[in-house]
Amino acid sequence: MRWLIALIGIVSVAAQAAAADRLSDPYDVLNEHYDAVGGFEKLRAEKTVHFEGTFEVAGLSGTIEYWGVSPDKSRMELDLAIIRQIEGDNGEISWTVDQNDKLQIVRDEAALKRREVELLKRAYEHRDPGSATFDVTLEGVEPVDGIECYVVRTSNAINDDYVIEYFNVESFVMEKSVSATSDQEMHTRYSDYREVEGILRSFHQEMEMLPIPQSQTLHITEYDVGIEIDPALFDPPEQDVRDFAFVDGGTGVDVPFQFIERHLFVPVTIDCRESLWVVDTGASMTCIDKGYAEDLGLEAHGDVKGAGANNAVDVSFATLPPFTVPGIRFEEQTAAVLEISELFRRTGGLEIGGILGYDFLSRFVTRVDYANEMFSFYDPATFEYEGDGVTLDAPLRGGTFTVPVVVDGEHGGTWSVDLGAGGTAFHYPYAREHGLLDRDALDAVGFGAGGRVDRRYSQFDEIEFAGFTIDDPRISLPIDEPVGAFGSSEITGNLGNTLFRHFVLTLDYERQQVIVEKGDNFGHDFPVDRTGLQLWLGEGDVIEVLAASPGTPADEAGFEVGDVIGTVNGIAVERFDGIRALRELGREEPGTSYRIGIVRDGAEKEITLTLDELF
Repeated sequence: MRWLIALIGIVSVAAQAAAADRLSDPYDVLNEHYDAVGGFEKLRAEKTVHFEGTFEVAGLSGTIEYWGVSPDKSRMELDLAIIRQIEGDNGEISWTVDQNDKLQIVRDEAALKRREVELLKRAYEHRDPGSATFDVTLEGVEPVDGIECYVVRTSNAINDDYVIEYFNVESFVMEKSVSATSDQEMHTRYSDYREVEGILRSFHQEMEMLPIPQSQTLHITEYDVGIEIDPALFDPPEQDVRDFAFVDGGTGVDVPFQFIERHLFVPVTIDCRESLWVVDTGASMTCIDKGYAEDLGLEAHGDVKGAGANNAVDVSFATLPPFTVPGIRFEEQTAAVLEISELFRRTGGLEIGGILGYDFLSRFVTRVDYANEMFSFYDPATFEYEGDGVTLDAPLRGGTFTVPVVVDGEHGGTWSVDLGAGGTAFHYPYAREHGLLDRDALDAVGFGAGGRVDRRYSQFDEIEFAGFTIDDPRISLPIDEPVGAFGSSEITGNLGNTLFRHFVLTLDYERQQVIVEKGDNFGHDFPVDRTGLQLWLGEGDVIEVLAASPGTPADEAGFEVGDVIGTVNGIAVERFDGIRALRELGREEPGTSYRIGIVRDGAEKEITLTLDELF
């Protein structure tokens, strides 16, 4: 939940004197700004800063506290009761402690570049016209709520981030700023200026995050400079959280999983009620289905807009009671609450309770044996790997492992390791930049957190992962620019279970590594769909056509969206073992034919469907 830590612009200034003439040099604007604050030298001489205040976002409210030592040490604590976040930097490493007290050292490349830029800006290098890092330009004069402002843009040579600052043309107060990264913008409006030790600062800030709208309010109640701060405050905690126990008192446990429709499921028991949960390395928090949370009597807090795979998703938070996975007991945790079960019910006929994400998996070293459908969860304090697998450095980005992958020998980059994804997908920015959107592909419908996503699937020659090569992978391509995780330009794409099922993966969160071994099914030709027909449960739980991809056997046979499947070869669909059994029929050998009885607009009709390769 990056909105918890995306607090910017903690200092703003005002001046009484008006500028006589419009300026044309951006550095003149910046110098006027620093003069207005009380002088650049005085600002630069400030070595320590501390403030306290209140923070509000999406129906949640609480306190915020910040400490800083110039130029490279900082700590922020945000407490919204149900959600807490601590982040720090001791001058050597950046770290975070999340809402469930889990420590994470920041190591991913994009975050490290962002840190480098921030440290240089704190040292005021952007003020130097000869800087090799910063490029400062005056974009003109624009009104902000009717106030004429100089618009100064600062970009850099390290990453694609930029900041646009709006300075009042008369007082040189900063009225507004826009801080932009590859996939989001933070718009901040400043007010309530007060003098602290001769420096004017904004005590009230209204923030709006885009493209997923989320309003935030920061109000500072106390501001101090020049105070003594214990350097140990900026170090990460010496002890990490340990909120689980192995039932037998050992150092690990094996837990069988069910691999259904390219997802991994394990049983979870809460208050003596067992339900299936998805195991998902791509989920930054453990999530519980909204309806299930209500059945358990859990109280949800907040109304946050979160980033799903391709769309925004409504999220609240609740305290998840103690729960068990076979052989493991967990203490209570904070979990995200969102609508999950209905999607799995309609697409796979499954009733699920939630998603075990980062808050669960980060406690262990997890071995995933796809061929034998077995998880092995190990205590990281005692784990030592003894196999001959390939160890990949896999820095965590938002709680998700990232690894290098190359497609067709040319499409390389950093990809997310997402065990919650059925297939592999290119992110939109990479696909657009490298001309992949124009490839021959099949239109299809996908789903994820946030709902339905229209996508296209194309067959590539090979994908190289950890030195291993898998031939003829089907990789998803976006149709439209998404709002969500798949819209990031800092990641090439998302790896899913159609790739991972060839391997045994060992996921080491403590070391931020993924170890890859050939699985018993390595290189196996897994059955694939040969119909182009997508089914789901419609109203009344009838099996209904969701899509018939153009140019596929389903399209050529004449299926239409909304057709209700009644029979297969004269046998009523109720005699089959649910919607998944019908999908299995569509994965038989090319040339296999079925007589499909449908109901369309109240009339019965029979269609002959003959399977064939889609690519």
